[in-house]
Amino acid sequence: MGLWSFWLILGVGFLVAELLTMSTTCLYVGTGALAAVVCALLGGGWIPTIITFVVATGLLYVSTYRWRNRLVKALHKGAEHTATGMDALIGRTGTVVQASDCLRMRIDGDIWQVRPAKHGAPLAPGEEVRVVGYDSIILTVEIIENQYQ
Repeated sequence: MGLWSFWLILGVGFLVAELLTMSTTCLYVGTGALAAVVCALLGGGWIPTIITFVVATGLLYVSTYRWRNRLVKALHKGAEHTATGMDALIGRTGTVVQASDCLRMRIDGDIWQVRPAKHGAPLAPGEEVRVVGYDSIILTVEIIENQYQ
């Protein structure tokens, strides 16, 4: 196996990884490895190909640093990003219920401990609330004002 084939396998591997992750980091490394392939095919040994790899990867990174965010957004265009875990609860609504010594609310059959977003704003059982945040497993809620009153 020639030196060029090592760099080719490395470059293609990183470019395939880039297709799967779309983070641009693998794109830089894969392109740097392909530059090292060219160096190896021109007769360079280990040291020149490593230098070519490092310089090409670094130059590509530095030259695209300003546009990286736009590039990442373009790569992720059309992808759906769905909130998961606790973040999926933000914006959900429910009714406050009394459970033992603290206030709770029910969301999709689960009971969550709640506290008001504004300190000193009392919550009472039966009030409609919206989740605006969380701290650990305690939801922060605000009272939904009735628009018709």
